[in-house]
Amino acid sequence: MRVLGIIPARCGSKRVVDKNIKALNGKPLIEYTINAAKDSNLLDRVIVSTDCETIAKVCRTIGAEVPFLRPADIANDSAADKAYLLHAIEYLEKTEGYTADAVMILRPTSPFKTANIIDEVIELLQNTNADSVRTMTKSEGVFHPYWMYKKTDGNKAIAFSEEAKDGKYYQSQLLPDVYRLNGVVDAIKVEVLKSSETLYGNDMRIVEVDEEFALDIDTELDFKIADFLMRAYLKK
Repeated sequence: MRVLGIIPARCGSKRVVDKNIKALNGKPLIEYTINAAKDSNLLDRVIVSTDCETIAKVCRTIGAEVPFLRPADIANDSAADKAYLLHAIEYLEKTEGYTADAVMILRPTSPFKTANIIDEVIELLQNTNADSVRTMTKSEGVFHPYWMYKKTDGNKAIAFSEEAKDGKYYQSQLLPDVYRLNGVVDAIKVEVLKSSETLYGNDMRIVEVDEEFALDIDTELDFKIADFLMRAYLKK
């Protein structure tokens, strides 16, 4: 299976200015994902999809391939993942004759991803009839949906899940396993991407990723936490 890795890195991050190339422990944030992709044994090719020449220049300096600048109409806040994925696939098909069997989304905001995680996702996609494979992390304790509530206008608490209403999940040990999306790595077969109304198709599989690999950087606080963890790992 020929898998194309796509690192999406558009301009205009609002919570953290220039987030994708902001320094994290001395390196641009995006470099961690680029390096993990380079170390993969199963990715056929990796490109960066960006609308920003500054980001493109940084990525090329690191050694990443940036074959185009993404059009502005698929690089705004409302643009869906499917749009930039299809753009990349179609661009490479038309300009180079390059085709892929699957695409992998490698978000630069997850700097703790590893080549092993990338390859595990590809192996599962290769060895099953899955339309897509996504990394997820187990939700436990207070982050479990059975312990969550919705709030009405009158501040009344309503159980988020109907199954949790009878109170039988009063201990964390009793909670069933559930998994949350973490955005570390997603892989989708190209035929599904082109033909399915939904991005991930009907048959989605899970690769479980421990919490330590699943940190997603969205705020300045996330940056501080990631920087602390990076330094802590380097001391081990």
